[in-house]
Amino acid sequence: MNAALRTIATRHDSAIRGMVTPNYTLRAATPAMHPALWREYLRGAENAYTRYGCAAALDYERVVGGEETVMFFVVLDNSQQVVGGLRVQPRFAAAAQTHALEEWAGQPGQVHLVNAIEERMDGGIVEVKTAWTDERSPIAKEVVGQLSRLGLPIMEMCGVDHMMATAADHVLKRWTSGGGRVDPSVPATPFPDERYRTQLMWWERATLESATTPEVWGRMRDEADRLAAIYPNSQAWGARPPVRHHDRSASARSGALTHGLRR
Repeated sequence: MNAALRTIATRHDSAIRGMVTPNYTLRAATPAMHPALWREYLRGAENAYTRYGCAAALDYERVVGGEETVMFFVVLDNSQQVVGGLRVQPRFAAAAQTHALEEWAGQPGQVHLVNAIEERMDGGIVEVKTAWTDERSPIAKEVVGQLSRLGLPIMEMCGVDHMMATAADHVLKRWTSGGGRVDPSVPATPFPDERYRTQLMWWERATLESATTPEVWGRMRDEADRLAAIYPNSQAWGARPPVRHHDRSASARSGALTHGLRR
């Protein structure tokens, strides 16, 4: 077996398989599978968001339980410290399920946001949230590059054609090398406050190769294949869990709101 695909035992929950590179290891899991690693990822996210003065955008209490996350990725340096990561929310069953509706609340761009999502529903959509990198790490640049190349692996692991994320301008610029593109049809929103211009970005599976350089596409394709070999059952992680009874009325109300926003 290729050494890059070996299983490494760490101080986390148990031996967790990961994609190993000379300077870091990329791992994927679900919150339920590896709760200690999930907590460490969230602690890092909380620290990173706090350093940038936008801790409210993390919505920690809402996220910590893991119910809204079907998988998450972490990058660990060679000392096994988590130095970056992101999480993936369940595949949308309706546009109303995106947290972005709250980010665009009261903004004229909200209707355009809903339209952009609904136009892609047939191909399947997942949303990436809580992406962060520890800028103090000596491998921070490599971590950013690795996270930016996760569009293809995530879409293939979740069985969807589209991936979306929302973030401020300075963050989204980092993601363009991995094929992400800001949606010009959706005006920016001042979220979490007036200091920021949060925008919507898409990764499109059908055009991802043409949106990246040959070098980046080659690495992304190779990494997607390697991750598929390491996590052969990952598509099961991406299945949306049944809606709990107390959630149904809220989903219906959100659906009615979304319908009212459509052009």
